[in-house]
Amino acid sequence: MKKWQKLFIVPLMAGAAFFSAQAHTTVEASSFALIKYQANLTAQISKTEAWKESFTTPDGKISVQIRSLLAADDKGRYHVIMTRDKDRVYEEYLPEVTYGYWFRAVRDEENDKTFFVIASRNQAKLYGYDAAAGKMQVYVDSRNFHSGVPSGEANITPLTDGSLVLSFENFDNVEPQSHRYDLTWDAEANWITYTDLGTGYRPVMKEMQYQ
Repeated sequence: MKKWQKLFIVPLMAGAAFFSAQAHTTVEASSFALIKYQANLTAQISKTEAWKESFTTPDGKISVQIRSLLAADDKGRYHVIMTRDKDRVYEEYLPEVTYGYWFRAVRDEENDKTFFVIASRNQAKLYGYDAAAGKMQVYVDSRNFHSGVPSGEANITPLTDGSLVLSFENFDNVEPQSHRYDLTWDAEANWITYTDLGTGYRPVMKEMQYQ
């Protein structure tokens, strides 16, 4: 089984915008597969019903629910609730955004873990259940990463080669630009590590996995 040298990164401080290297660690090569994709997620949420999906994982039954709060202001329009075997393990409020949200469930087949992505053009987050902490973690938040292209739209998706990337896409130019980060699970660190792959890639939609 191939192993890669990766850089394990931690925030400089709480709420910091960028990351610094802490230590080198050897991690197993991950192979990610898309198990669920929901485009136009917020369009699926009616005024009376929430959108909900459940997944059987090694950590138990994980359910993700998003409902619209009609009485809330735009900053807290959508309520996200994640449960594990009926116990609430995470919640947050998402703002109204122009083009809505989309959702992915992704399985790391090498490390037997399941991750979840909620994303809009403005922000993409990668979630996963942390058995040691007994809660859902936000392993990746695109706002903590530098976009190497102007006005980069955030996305987290598995590619057809089995890798998982955070990308920033700019479609405003004659030649679209993409800045990518390769994401890998580090079992020893119990966290996601990344490698900055730089810019110069074609749009990620040409390589992403679809159902």
